[in-house]
Amino acid sequence: MSIDMKIEVSELSKIYGKFTAVDHISFNIDGSGATAYLGQNGAGKTTTFKMMTGLIKPSTGYVKIGGYDIIRDRKRILSGIGALVETPEPYPSLTVRESIMLVGELKGMKKKDIEDHIENFGKRVEIPDPSRKVGTLSRGQRARVVFAAAFLNDPSIIFLDEPTNGMDPAERKIIRDVILDWKKDHMIMLSSHLLQEVTDTCENIIFINHGKMTIQDKTREIERRFNSKSVRVQFIDPVTLSDIQRASLPSVEKIEEESTNSFILYFDGNLENKAEILNQCLKIGRVTSYADYESSLEEAFVNLIKEKQ
Repeated sequence: MSIDMKIEVSELSKIYGKFTAVDHISFNIDGSGATAYLGQNGAGKTTTFKMMTGLIKPSTGYVKIGGYDIIRDRKRILSGIGALVETPEPYPSLTVRESIMLVGELKGMKKKDIEDHIENFGKRVEIPDPSRKVGTLSRGQRARVVFAAAFLNDPSIIFLDEPTNGMDPAERKIIRDVILDWKKDHMIMLSSHLLQEVTDTCENIIFINHGKMTIQDKTREIERRFNSKSVRVQFIDPVTLSDIQRASLPSVEKIEEESTNSFILYFDGNLENKAEILNQCLKIGRVTSYADYESSLEEAFVNLIKEKQ
């Protein structure tokens, strides 16, 4: 069953005794695409996902998916969404096929439709032999089985909580490619501690810090708000630290020597100063590379946390 690609979260909170895990969060997401839900460990990301998918009840506020309330219309909503929350583990005694069949049956799917999904989507994410026992699989292989199960019944909206946790780079690429393709006509909301993964797949970001939402905006807008304040410069020939220190590098506050021809320069982030630093480096020697040392999103993440402390 399809469901409208709309998420409405209003004044959502979850309180455990004296501890507030999520504190009056409100946001709206509408239409296809991928939105990242970012925050430090313990910020409240998984708790939010659990409330949005009906796994736990909120202390205050509400969640509407496709116009339906997650508490009153849970069954209707769950038939139209997919979810991978807090790295679920399949039963080790079941085979890969049995694990995915179990999830499909819980969703009310026909056996043939589940088999088709195992055959087609399973190939796409390169799940192991369906006859293998889950207990014999590596962590990354189990994660791909769970990932495949989350996409059963062609969900209009899917929640992915650290979907590549435990995967190697090759496995992460498989998942990234699926997300890039799926988001074209579906809605994806994902959390990840891999900020490069977010930059590659998500056009929208919501930041959460200590249970409170700090910002919701386009990924590129957030990156532009926090220009990178460090660059790596590499020379083709050996250059000494003294050569760098003697140069007239505007606003450079700190220099780190990585090797005899590679340095990290920390400055105020001003784009005109960044350009002038390059000009001065070209006077020192032949430059082979000049690029941001940290991604803009990483710096945005750190600065947004500092702003709210």
